[in-house]
Amino acid sequence: MLSFLRQTHPVRLAIFLLAALTCYRLWFITQIELVPDEAYYWLWSKHLAASYRDKGPAIAWTIAAGTKLFGDTVLGIRFFAVMLSTGIAALLFLIARRLYDDRVALWTVVLASVIPIMAVGAILMTIDSLSVFFWALAVLIFWKAIHRDQTSDWFWLGLAIGAGFLAKFTNGVQLGCIGFFLLWSQEHRRLLFSPKMLALGAGFGLCILPILWWNMETGWVHAIALHSRSGVKSSFGIHPGQLLKFLGGQFGVMSPLIMAGIVIAALALLWKRHTELRVRFLLSQFLPVYGLFLFFSLNSAGKENWTAPALVTGIVFTVVYWRKIVAAHPAWRWGVGAAFAIALLMTGVMHNTRPAMAVAQRITAYLHRPPPTDPLRRAQGWKDFAAHVQIAREKHAVNLLIGDHYSQASMMAFYLPDQPATYLLPAPYGASQFTLWPGYLVDSGTRALYVTGQTNPEKAVPPRLRDEFSSVELVDDFWSQHQGRPMTHFFLYLCTR
Repeated sequence: MLSFLRQTHPVRLAIFLLAALTCYRLWFITQIELVPDEAYYWLWSKHLAASYRDKGPAIAWTIAAGTKLFGDTVLGIRFFAVMLSTGIAALLFLIARRLYDDRVALWTVVLASVIPIMAVGAILMTIDSLSVFFWALAVLIFWKAIHRDQTSDWFWLGLAIGAGFLAKFTNGVQLGCIGFFLLWSQEHRRLLFSPKMLALGAGFGLCILPILWWNMETGWVHAIALHSRSGVKSSFGIHPGQLLKFLGGQFGVMSPLIMAGIVIAALALLWKRHTELRVRFLLSQFLPVYGLFLFFSLNSAGKENWTAPALVTGIVFTVVYWRKIVAAHPAWRWGVGAAFAIALLMTGVMHNTRPAMAVAQRITAYLHRPPPTDPLRRAQGWKDFAAHVQIAREKHAVNLLIGDHYSQASMMAFYLPDQPATYLLPAPYGASQFTLWPGYLVDSGTRALYVTGQTNPEKAVPPRLRDEFSSVELVDDFWSQHQGRPMTHFFLYLCTR
């Protein structure tokens, strides 16, 4: 078997691997329920706009295209997540092949396929799929641009970065990464003050016009949203615990040994091989991203997926570094093999958590500790949740559905049989995307169902709700179920006027 793999051309192996993964993922995405963010973005796609409260418009546009092909189904929402993941792997292969060789390119695709956060991004339709795809596309165009004297390459580079910015604002950091590389690379420093930068800016500016126009129309809602997500309240503070939390999250979603391998490779290449053009190129797309979020995490731990674009070149230089180490010191094969095995195991568990959760629950019960949280809990129990809501709707003749969070409102909108309009309680402008859409009206005879996960009875029903309705009473209290296991606790209140 090993001899067959060695004799088969890397391009053929990569194509076979990607074809197999694509087919498997297209099947698997229909086997798990949506997570709340996906349903929320699906709601956005039903209100197509130039942008949205805390994201660009690309995610909504993409889901709209998917549901146009396959209807308002899980497949319709997630179809392009799978296609984009295949596209990302293909771009990684091309980047590694152009910088090094076919064998490095193949191992780059293999490594990307076993990293847990990459595997999750391949089956869930989130902004990261689009963000990483366009980041990788921009890396490929940038490498081409610095080897050709064509201004048009820089315009296309700006468009690629701008397209990524329409999905995730982190992609704007890639402009800084490019500037960092040009400053670092003496032979390319002259490009910083050339017409090519104007072409780059023109491409980027053209692409983000929808966001600029939308912000001018809505009073710069993005500034409100980004400030709330930054973690900076009144001042920036130094909290080492937050930094450690961020680092722990990175090692968790990447797989501990893989993340350790990336860090070692980055530091070693920066120290010993920084004079090599290819190394500078790869590191310049990695270091600024991690440096930025490490800085912000001194104040408040960032989300684990915020650094995802840095993996585009991070995976490539990790393969390059460790291939050389293994070639010089064959004993390291065991360490590299263990890193792959652990990452593959973690990725496998993420696709089917039930066996691992059963073992974990037995261990925690033996140690008299609370049971662990299922990593897939956010994608479980929503059909059962919707069934309880539907029973209450029919029993109490409800004509208005209100959630206390976008999760409940979005999941009701998707999983209820008629996919009805749902609402949140009135909130300050810009607090969520729901505040930018028309709200509900309460008239005589309105019968609303208020859905909350708040377990404290004193906080479960907000004063605003009691002001709007003459009667608010608890009509159901249940745990959503998935394969016989309790997932999330919900409370249903009937509100009448």
